[in-house]
Amino acid sequence: MVYPALQDLLPHRPPMILIDELVHWDEREVVCSVTIRDHAPFVVDGRVPALASIEYFAQTVAAFYGYLARHRQQFTMGMLLGTRELELRTDFFRVGDVLTITGRELWNGEGLAQFRCELLRGPELLALAAISVLQAGAPA
Repeated sequence: MVYPALQDLLPHRPPMILIDELVHWDEREVVCSVTIRDHAPFVVDGRVPALASIEYFAQTVAAFYGYLARHRQQFTMGMLLGTRELELRTDFFRVGDVLTITGRELWNGEGLAQFRCELLRGPELLALAAISVLQAGAPA
């Protein structure tokens, strides 16, 4: 399936769109990818701190809601409320790394949702967390 460009799904604008592509979407899960490039935000000496995973997770979940809003033709905006159980299994990502970010909805109710997110380089799990989001403009 061909998905819309992230610029059409996210409230962010370059250079702050940190992920490259929406590669999978369904009613409970979203998958995005990014290749770390030398000119990307947060790259210092060819590396990005692994703590940037939180923003990769947030933008992946934003892509989930952006696609949902487009699919249902209704406006929905989200806001990151917090991160729990963040586990970083590396200190940094390197320029050239191809990363896959997955977000699976754990629960959703009354304008709040939580996603279990994972970041992988190939089969290697590098970061995981549960993130909580507020859905502004969500249907009642």
